[in-house]
Amino acid sequence: METKQFILLGPPGVDVNAHAAALAERWQISAISMAALVRDAIAKESAIGLEARPFVEADALVPDPLVLKLLRKRLEQPDAMLKGWVLEGFPRTMPQAQGLDDWLSTVGQPPATVVYLQAKPGLLLNRLATEPGQTQPMSALRQQLEHYEQAIAPILEHYQQRDQLTPINANLSFAEIDRDLAQLGQEDTGAAPLIADESALNTLIAQESRLVVDCMAMWCGSCKQVTPSIDKLAETYQGRVTVMKIDFDANRQISKRFGLKGIPAVMYFREGQLLEILTGVRAYAEYDAVVARLLA
Repeated sequence: METKQFILLGPPGVDVNAHAAALAERWQISAISMAALVRDAIAKESAIGLEARPFVEADALVPDPLVLKLLRKRLEQPDAMLKGWVLEGFPRTMPQAQGLDDWLSTVGQPPATVVYLQAKPGLLLNRLATEPGQTQPMSALRQQLEHYEQAIAPILEHYQQRDQLTPINANLSFAEIDRDLAQLGQEDTGAAPLIADESALNTLIAQESRLVVDCMAMWCGSCKQVTPSIDKLAETYQGRVTVMKIDFDANRQISKRFGLKGIPAVMYFREGQLLEILTGVRAYAEYDAVVARLLA
């Protein structure tokens, strides 16, 4: 399986940590927080932690060599090397960005997909000002955002020049940002195209007289076994039956709506009515037989 490697960047007020956790859960990969790595190293009193502690206690940046050493140790773990990761809180300097680039190249890993959650300063100020326990004056919050923008600008330019940067509109709600993040790392879905969301699914159910929908997830091994059969249905019945796929992770509410017992789940609709669901990995003949009943 191809590894998924993401770096999430964003100013204070866009909840990068929570979005990183959601993206990692979506792809079933590790969420790695640079701040958490440093805190854990200090708590365990490791060699790196002992070196980092004075900087953390002084509210100063931990030196780049220590940060890179700590991060490499985490990325060398089997879960990260074999499946991938979502990293937040890093990089904070150009040497950190370049150091990770060099290490990934050295170990034969592809460059990471770098996502920047961008939002309007006024909106960010409002979010920060209304956070529980917030006591800083607005002038201090504004200065915090300005300092972040100055620090992140060369890093964003670096990734932009390397064609690694993907901006995401973070002016939206958490759910809408999560939806856009869910599209990252999508692979070619084959002959059966991907349905954008539940709203598009509703339109298809209402408009298409014969509809087959494969509810799947990109990380799901069983789903990948079913994909050739679904693509074959799309090719065989083109013009007579609409065959499509929908991403379960980005549309989890449909599980309860249609009573799905797991994925992959292939749903068959005729004239807007759900007639049958085939769950799990089946032989092509089983999927084809239900399509024949749709057309009868």
